[in-house]
Amino acid sequence: MGAIIVLRIVHIGFGVFWAGGVMFMNFLIGPSIGAAGPEGFRVMQELNKRRYFHIILGAAALTIISGLDLVRRDSSNFTPGWFHSPTGIGISTGMVAAIIAFLIGVLAINPAMKRLSALGAEMMHATPDARGALSTQVDAARARLIAFGMVGTIFVVIAVLAMATARYL
Repeated sequence: MGAIIVLRIVHIGFGVFWAGGVMFMNFLIGPSIGAAGPEGFRVMQELNKRRYFHIILGAAALTIISGLDLVRRDSSNFTPGWFHSPTGIGISTGMVAAIIAFLIGVLAINPAMKRLSALGAEMMHATPDARGALSTQVDAARARLIAFGMVGTIFVVIAVLAMATARYL
């Protein structure tokens, strides 16, 4: 019983941190960085120094790992029948959405963030003539990051809603 409590605290605590961090970044910080123009790159550099994006991915990984163990325990070692129950379907939906969100973060958002950060560093030291050419690349990288960020956010929200309601289905 004690292990389940610890797993639930880890799962819910890190899940709240992950979901909140993703939504805070995509709805408030990201648009503010974009609106700040070239100065926004300094904020990105500070977030990178503080390893914000790695911390969010770490929280996501802990959420998923603890969630998988909770599912294992609830489903009696992944018994297929459990997954056909209303609760099992709800939990499974949230589990799949969380894994997809995590994969989007690792495979799409993280590389897009690195690319935009590298371009930002170039932009801060570029001559006025070179900034024009870099500006097009920055805009494309930012658009890609925003698109992936929104898709990832949608999957995080689906995961939260599915997990929050699964026991009541």
